[in-house]
Amino acid sequence: MLLHFFWNLAAFVLALGILITVHECGHFIAARVFKVKVERFSIGFGPILWSRRDSNDTEYAISAVLFGGYVKLYNTQEKSIYYNQGHNNAFNHQHVWKKSIIVASGPIFNFIFSILSYVIIFMIGIPVHKPIIYSIIPDSIIAQSGIQSDVEITSINNIKTHNWNSVRLEIFNSIGKEKLIISTTSINDMCIKTYTINLSHNWFNNLDNPKDPIITLGILPFNTNIVPILSRIQPDSAAQQAGLKIGDKIISIDDQLIHHWESVTTAIKNNPGKNFKISVERENKIINLNLTPNKKNLIHSDKVENIIGVLPKIISDTPTKYYTIHQYSLHAAILQAFKKTWTLICLTTNTLLKLIIGDIKITHLGGPIAIAKGAGESAQSGLIYYLMFLSLISINLGIVNLLPFPTLDGGYLFFFIIEKIKGKAISKKIQNFGYIIGSIMLIIIMCLACFNDISRLW
Repeated sequence: MLLHFFWNLAAFVLALGILITVHECGHFIAARVFKVKVERFSIGFGPILWSRRDSNDTEYAISAVLFGGYVKLYNTQEKSIYYNQGHNNAFNHQHVWKKSIIVASGPIFNFIFSILSYVIIFMIGIPVHKPIIYSIIPDSIIAQSGIQSDVEITSINNIKTHNWNSVRLEIFNSIGKEKLIISTTSINDMCIKTYTINLSHNWFNNLDNPKDPIITLGILPFNTNIVPILSRIQPDSAAQQAGLKIGDKIISIDDQLIHHWESVTTAIKNNPGKNFKISVERENKIINLNLTPNKKNLIHSDKVENIIGVLPKIISDTPTKYYTIHQYSLHAAILQAFKKTWTLICLTTNTLLKLIIGDIKITHLGGPIAIAKGAGESAQSGLIYYLMFLSLISINLGIVNLLPFPTLDGGYLFFFIIEKIKGKAISKKIQNFGYIIGSIMLIIIMCLACFNDISRLW
């Protein structure tokens, strides 16, 4: 457990260091191109742990708090009248378009990093899993539509789907819509069947949602196995009140051995309202607990996962005949990298919009703990998956920084737009007020993300 923690932490710190450096290099290089003096290039905030200066009197530093970084540019408004530097190399004396390029170069470098990463990924070879349905979850949205197992999904909303990632993307894009059109073909013949699925507005935000839209709809990818290990526990649920925790493996219910998740659902469904004796394995120890399903949930739901407030662990194993490696030449890899990066930019932007309008619950927002877990898991899977993780986080970092919050790059760009319209810079008083409001909003969002991360651990 401790080794797993340090592995995730190391992968997270490495990812953070790489992406912050890339982002700040964008600001730094653009400033140098326009001959604006850079006073400090820092990875991290707070007390400086290490620093050195170059011939241009720029200080390069690593600071104690690694959650971010900054490039400090020479600004005459921050210096006394006795400061001997000229104005030509001061940031605040540059044309608006130059200042905008310097500020925007950070997010732009994040997008460029993603493109370069995917060029490497596509040249090495990217794994592709054919979207063949292994089974359908009973009573799910897909089960009600009549779609069968052992068929390949060929398109969603008339957009071709060549792998599970493209299926996941199109299903995700359908969140908030009323209908979903899925076309399938049998593995043994080319007969195409099309199904129109009616969606409720809040289908993705159900209590038993495992965050993967494919599984939420009721599709289990090929060779998916649901094991009796708890991957999520709902707050104030019967499971939480019983003392169950994420990672617990259910060994027995009322002294009956449990080998798969279906045994759990059968035992609880056949004895509604009963007080169950549950034995779980936790950190190589057997712990006995008492579980009483919530009576209110028994009335409002017929799913065991809802009744006791848990989600099981889902493991997928794709047979080699449905798994291939796509490798590209340099030219083709560059084209695919641009296409993939643009797709991820659209996906991330779409996700933010769905969070804002409420199609996706704010509880799905992840923070540093979720990122650290993703970093560790991707690094453990290999270089390709770690690069894919870095690319996704880099795009997220670039887009978030373009949001019009005064403390972010997008906030500076917003001020520059107003400056261009008015013909003069916004007063320092208004800017400082904006920074305070922006900082408070970001702190609230970060606290919420951290709360979501912590709630998933218990």
